Amino acid sequence: MNIKNLQQGAKARIKTTGQVVEIKRVSTHGFSIVRFKTGGDYMVLNERLESAQADPVKH
Repeated sequence: MNIKNLQQGAKARIKTTGQVVEIKRVSTHGFSIVRFKTGGDYMVLNERLESAQADPVKH
């Protein structure tokens, strides 16, 4: 995910697990500090994050 798309306080999804996290801080060095719903802050590479916006439902 491009750092320009990451904003503090926004929601993002971890690509590998699908978990939705809240972005606490964004670093220009290629990683972000995220908070999980279950608690805890962790560093995650920006390339492992994607937008958490819902995809449109196709019928």
